Amino acid sequence: MSFDSAAIDHLISQYGLRKTWLSILATALGDREDLTYILESREFSDAEVLKSDLIAGLTIGEISVLYEYSHAMADHRSRKSNGQFFTPDDVAKFMARFATRFPSGRWLDPCSGIGNLTWHLVAQQENPEEFLRHRMVLSDVDDLALLIARTLLTSAFQDQCPNLFHEIRDNFVQFDFLSVPTVDSSAAPNEPSSLIGIPEHDYVIVNPPYLAIKSKDMRFETARSADLYAYFLENIIKTSKGFISVTPQSFTNAAKFQDLRALLLRSFESLEILTFDNIPGNVFRGIKFGSKNSNTANSIRAAITVALPGGGKRRITSLMRWRTAERTRLFEEVEMFLSEAPLTPAFFPKVSGVFLELYKRLDGSPRLASLCQKTRTSYPLYVPSAPRYFIPALKSSVKRASQRVLYFKTDEERDRAYLLINSSLMYWWWRVRDGGMTLSQETLLSLPIPDFKVDDSLVGLLEESERVNKVYKMNAGAAQENVKHPLALVAQINRLIVPDYADRLLLTHENTEFAQARFLPGEKGCRSDHVDR
Repeated sequence: MSFDSAAIDHLISQYGLRKTWLSILATALGDREDLTYILESREFSDAEVLKSDLIAGLTIGEISVLYEYSHAMADHRSRKSNGQFFTPDDVAKFMARFATRFPSGRWLDPCSGIGNLTWHLVAQQENPEEFLRHRMVLSDVDDLALLIARTLLTSAFQDQCPNLFHEIRDNFVQFDFLSVPTVDSSAAPNEPSSLIGIPEHDYVIVNPPYLAIKSKDMRFETARSADLYAYFLENIIKTSKGFISVTPQSFTNAAKFQDLRALLLRSFESLEILTFDNIPGNVFRGIKFGSKNSNTANSIRAAITVALPGGGKRRITSLMRWRTAERTRLFEEVEMFLSEAPLTPAFFPKVSGVFLELYKRLDGSPRLASLCQKTRTSYPLYVPSAPRYFIPALKSSVKRASQRVLYFKTDEERDRAYLLINSSLMYWWWRVRDGGMTLSQETLLSLPIPDFKVDDSLVGLLEESERVNKVYKMNAGAAQENVKHPLALVAQINRLIVPDYADRLLLTHENTEFAQARFLPGEKGCRSDHVDR
């Protein structure tokens, strides 16, 4: 952002956070005669009119950024420790769009901040003012954020109700959504009496905090996750008929979220889960204000989950990767990558229609673990544990901080694994099964093994490539060594191992999921992979 923060820094040092924001709002409302009654209210008794309007022309999402920034400057521990990050305007608008699929009802934003998710939900209604008055509730532990939200929403949507700011006061509830437990043995099934403190609602739209905590909170069914996000979603699932939520992508596969996945599947027949990578484009672009880490980028791999009431289908996308220039296209077309991949408590496979049949075919195949030995042998393979756009298996160790070492009983079994891991199938499987920062041992050993014969000539080409195609990436001041095989060689291996998916598997190394669009079922030009023999 090009915003000059000097003015807001000065105000915070002079007035503190609360008076600064009351003054910012008072200045912004100064030329609105229909809203002068707000400035006369007791909430604004300490406000001062500033020389310039600091939020003139800014969107609700951009104002959220400023509040995030000013909160971090006033108390650098608060927002970081609470795991809270703002929702960009285009993401909030995209999420609000799904609300049209829900029956009429009362909506709750239980982690509202200054209300950017609510703003976009209200904006899409046929009568925004009536919706805000009768069908919208916001709650947050931050009373200042709630006051800012009430002011901004009144300013945006007041129409026929000249006293809207006061009329909607009770719709803004200072409340800790996690202050109430969900586990209550005395409660009747589907009647969690321990949750009655949560504001009454039918549906939820939310971007909850993501924060792992040191100890498990045994009040929650999802206690073993030790993560605020899981606790938030548990309360939402148990008190709502449906919801739209930002979720960390890791909830689809991390073992600690298994109880959450089971609860979700037990509670909703209609699910739509959209998962997003963070390179090269990132859904939650921006920085983490107040972070002491040298890397301040918000690198969350996010998902958006839509749970609808009643019957329906459970669908999930592949882990969407897109170029920055494709951001608008992403939100317009991401749903075409949904498939009815089988979701289980064990994990949610991130598979689009491009690879759904391949996933089903491999489901009963033996796994890489069946070839590996638990003790050291004379036939090792080295697998760097930080995937980029490729995952190699190497016969010689490379100079890097972290790599997995696999051992095999015979050279033939090692060469089978050598070909398999160096094919695109391993890279694709990692994105289906995980897709996080590193390649876990569990994901590596769970790689399915198609039926193919070892080709000694391809093994030789891989060995030669391993010697000449070294690449290096700086990390923490040290060069991390790796091997990047030519795509032409990878394509040959693909044709050996999964010939009918050889071409499309090669596309998983591209920096955009849209490269695979022509292979989607029903898409114009969709065809089987062509393999030259």
